[in-house]
Amino acid sequence: MKLWYKLFPNDLKIIAFNRGWWFYIVITVLGTILFTLYGNTLTPDKKLTYIMITSIIEFIILRVYKLYMIHIRDDYRYFNELPCYLCNQSTILCIIAAATNNSHLMSFCIVMGTCGSLLALTFPDKIVYNQPFYSLQTLGFYAYHSLLIITSLSFLTLGLYKADISDIFWNMLMLYALGTFTHFVNVFLIRTNLYPEANYSFTIHPDNGFTQMLYNFCPKPFFYMLPCPLITGALTVLLLLFMRIFKK
Repeated sequence: MKLWYKLFPNDLKIIAFNRGWWFYIVITVLGTILFTLYGNTLTPDKKLTYIMITSIIEFIILRVYKLYMIHIRDDYRYFNELPCYLCNQSTILCIIAAATNNSHLMSFCIVMGTCGSLLALTFPDKIVYNQPFYSLQTLGFYAYHSLLIITSLSFLTLGLYKADISDIFWNMLMLYALGTFTHFVNVFLIRTNLYPEANYSFTIHPDNGFTQMLYNFCPKPFFYMLPCPLITGALTVLLLLFMRIFKK
């Protein structure tokens, strides 16, 4: 225990690339390895059930975490916590992809669930930035996103995803559709005064380092996020190339 508290002292706060941050990255890598080792002992149908059940548990963890945040923070309320953030949507789509064995949805989950979570961990929202290592707020945020990476990648690591060139366009279309829907939700909540601070998926204004970089180039709500589907398309190309090399 002395070694533990020497590595992770009581006053430690998590910021990107410090020891607290790397702790959760290592846990995510180890979790992915263990999840994959066990998953590859299952039949294809049981693999899908395995992912679906884990994703449902992941979604429950997310909702419990959000309820806790509502309890401890005065600026949190019901309309803060609609499942309109991309990571929330990726969790739901993981469940649907596993239930339907849809390779297009699997591709989207692999790309957006993994990369979106890595971005969230590296450029966290202001409410979890520089938070104490020993807090339920920190644990809930990092544990949820780590689990989302594990379940999203599992479509690939368990050999369930069948590469398809159309997934490049599918992923871009999905992100444009989800982004447009989310922006209309934001506009509706703001104009009706149900939630004047609505900023789901950051379509109204930036709230972390990555979206701030995009906003600096185009300081217009929604439009500054338009490069994101193109980035998603590029990531899908890399995924398909990886799959081609992996099969060889």
